[in-house]
Amino acid sequence: MWLTCSSIGRKLVMAITGACLVLFVTFHCLMNGVALFWPQGYNAVCEFLGANWYALVATVGLAALFIIHIIYALWLTLQNRKARGNDRYNVVKKPLGVEWSSQNMLVLGIVVLAFLAVHMIQFWAKMQLAEILHCDYVHEGVEVPPAAGTLFIQIAFSQVWTPIVYIIGFIALWFHMNHGFWSMFQTCGWDNDTWLPRLKKIACWWTTIVVALFIAEAVVFTVRANNSDFEKELIEYNQAKGSQFALDTDAIECGAKACSEAACPEAACPQAECTQATCIEVAAECADGCCADGVCANPETCANPACKGKN
Repeated sequence: MWLTCSSIGRKLVMAITGACLVLFVTFHCLMNGVALFWPQGYNAVCEFLGANWYALVATVGLAALFIIHIIYALWLTLQNRKARGNDRYNVVKKPLGVEWSSQNMLVLGIVVLAFLAVHMIQFWAKMQLAEILHCDYVHEGVEVPPAAGTLFIQIAFSQVWTPIVYIIGFIALWFHMNHGFWSMFQTCGWDNDTWLPRLKKIACWWTTIVVALFIAEAVVFTVRANNSDFEKELIEYNQAKGSQFALDTDAIECGAKACSEAACPEAACPQAECTQATCIEVAAECADGCCADGVCANPETCANPACKGKN
């Protein structure tokens, strides 16, 4: 087959998969930006992109793109080394007109792949995979809902090494994506003296903006994580989930208020009426045994109308 038997065909496959991955990286950068300005919206996006069928189809497709891109990259590298034979050992300096990133695309790709593995362990494995397996991630004795993206950001970036690894990964991504961006157009025939310089400038600007946003997001997430703590973020997340104004794709009506398992973890909507719809809002007054079985441990101070009664 032409796409596998010829060098041009393999480069074309690399170009197509690379273009798709560039678009995904750009989308991911913009999605992370939502967390900077609208945490509740970011959690809603994470919930929408959970273990739903369309999200799973997209995940499988994205994984296929990565695997194909990696396989063809190794294939082309081995092919080039075989064609050059022992001559490759005679090169003592960089050839004129050849970029450093062009000579080190495989190494850069390996660094990006290692960074991707860390990122997936910190987020994908604890979110979508946990939802698929119906096994929530437990942090400090608390089960973290798979859709709680802001909580996983707090957990990840509260660790000292996380921003260091991410910034190194982003720098490698800049070199890899910048060269790959314009070279995929070159593979498709846009290699004349007019368009190639233009494409190189577009690639530089596009890649620089995306990577700069990624680094800015990592810095902001790190600062926020170190100025807050997990318990505070958990309370804010539960308050947002329990609010009637929150974006909750899994909410079910419990009387006059939307109730979800994240907002009412102890007795969420046992029948048609929620016993904890406002419990999170008055957590300070009902700290001990909050609304257990619809009965508040401190009925005199509890402001939750669903929890009136004797202990």
